Amino acid sequence: MKSRSVASFLKDPEIRRLLDNTGVLADSRRSYKPALCPVLEEMVVVAEPLKGAVMQVHREAAKQLPMISRNPLVGVRKAGADDEISGRYGKERRIGVVFSGGPAPGGHNVIAGLYEGAQKANPKSEIIGFLVGPAGVMKGTYINITGDLVARYRNAGGFAMIKTGRDKIDTPEKMEQCRKTCRDLRLDALVIVGGDDSNTNAAFVAEATQDIGVQVIGVPKTIDGDLQVPEYCQISFGFHSAARAYANTIGSLCVDSSSDVKYWHFVKIMGRSASHLAMEAAFLSHPNVVLIGAEVADKEMNIHDIVKHICDAIVKRSELGRNYGVVVMPEGLLECIDDINVIILKLNKIIADYNRNSAGEGRDFHRDLTSMSDKMRYVNTHPIWKDYDSRVLIDLPQELQDGLFKPRDAHGNFQFSQVPIDEIVLDMVRTYLIRLKNEGKFKGQFKAQSIFAGYFGRGTLPTKFDCDYAYNLGQTAFALIANGLTGYMAAIKDLYLPVSGWNPVGVPIASLLHLEERKGRLQLVIQKSLVDLEGGAFKAFSRERVKWVIEDNYRTPGPIQFYGSNVESRPIIVQLNEFGKDLD
Repeated sequence: MKSRSVASFLKDPEIRRLLDNTGVLADSRRSYKPALCPVLEEMVVVAEPLKGAVMQVHREAAKQLPMISRNPLVGVRKAGADDEISGRYGKERRIGVVFSGGPAPGGHNVIAGLYEGAQKANPKSEIIGFLVGPAGVMKGTYINITGDLVARYRNAGGFAMIKTGRDKIDTPEKMEQCRKTCRDLRLDALVIVGGDDSNTNAAFVAEATQDIGVQVIGVPKTIDGDLQVPEYCQISFGFHSAARAYANTIGSLCVDSSSDVKYWHFVKIMGRSASHLAMEAAFLSHPNVVLIGAEVADKEMNIHDIVKHICDAIVKRSELGRNYGVVVMPEGLLECIDDINVIILKLNKIIADYNRNSAGEGRDFHRDLTSMSDKMRYVNTHPIWKDYDSRVLIDLPQELQDGLFKPRDAHGNFQFSQVPIDEIVLDMVRTYLIRLKNEGKFKGQFKAQSIFAGYFGRGTLPTKFDCDYAYNLGQTAFALIANGLTGYMAAIKDLYLPVSGWNPVGVPIASLLHLEERKGRLQLVIQKSLVDLEGGAFKAFSRERVKWVIEDNYRTPGPIQFYGSNVESRPIIVQLNEFGKDLD
């Protein structure tokens, strides 16, 4: 047999097919054309105020954003013969788009929807994508979005087409850089795809660019699902995909624990103060114990209460001969424990004050005060720090104490993902179970491990729901631009229905803002939406989880499906909250 060189071997078409970076799944996904809701299939649509809808605006928002705070809530409908919009709707436009914040599955379809909506209205219109987040807007670094580029990334995960970043256009200097870029590139509009902070930023950019004729539209993106507007935006895109990815992992761990019958898996997933991801993943996989942040806060549980709650479940299952199980918790659990959250907020302010007061001297809290004793010595001198705070802090495990002092992010926020709360809780559970065993109250075995199911939830392939949803959001963003609007967030209402029942709307961002402390100062931001303890989803969860604790009621959702009858069509919590509105 004649030998071949490695080079010729690798040129063989069949071998290239095996090693190619696309694969059958990617090719199959690219061929799927996302479904459009009926209104957006029209050539021309009208955005007009929704009758009877009133959106209140905080007086500080009205003061800081005098122009866009006047925006009414708008709905989108088919243009009629009497609507004088066709000429304006189809004019040639140059629109910029930017991703802001962490990735969320479906983002590329927002660009696809925006691009194809603009092309449908006028094939001469251009879409440009700013690179690596808002920094790209300020620096003027971008690429031209083409049909080929859209086709390559259609229905794909991540934000790889134009990347993303966490910079913020939040100073007069940065805002002027943004304005200059918009003028230099002759932009008609800018679409900002992001979460609560990014859409807050979109509101201020919209106010600041009105005088140069630039429209700004936000798009709701966050896997946490905490950017919601009752009735008008039931969930953000990316949530459903991330929840399905986490549920697949949790379901696999449930199968493993019930097979090997000797391990408890403590799983931490993303989702800061909101626990929508934890609850959705729980409905999909039925783990034994699930911690919901809003419930922890409502019951005023401290960390020792949480440990006892988990241990009670472990003891109950042990009595049935089940020394295994799965515990799920959100990464932002600490924010929901009142006494710890108070410490976090106080430390945020103390650290911000130190850095602000010594900024001219080039000093920094974490760089200057390297040891815990140095940090505590300074903290004890601050007027907001009380003896009670010190007592609470000392009562916590050392690893948690150290975690509370970790550096804050660029916005002055505590970085919950930097604290291994799953490992800390697991260690506390292990210690408490030893005490129960010594008291004769626990006779089982306890072997456990902690798992952070984090970033792959953000980078997973989008579900069919998110592919359709993000595509419709992109088309809605263009419809709002074509109607001359600015300072709005594109949204789709009635997501509990099939795509044929969806309705696009424009939500005035100014109406979503409230005052919140950031970096030691009150700032206007969009309020995070937490799990509604009176909603249909949580009421159903409260009933169902009772049997999850005792029984092996595990559900194995498997990987994300894109075709066939196994597709999870819509988020469970969205449907339960809608269909459970009349529950007492």
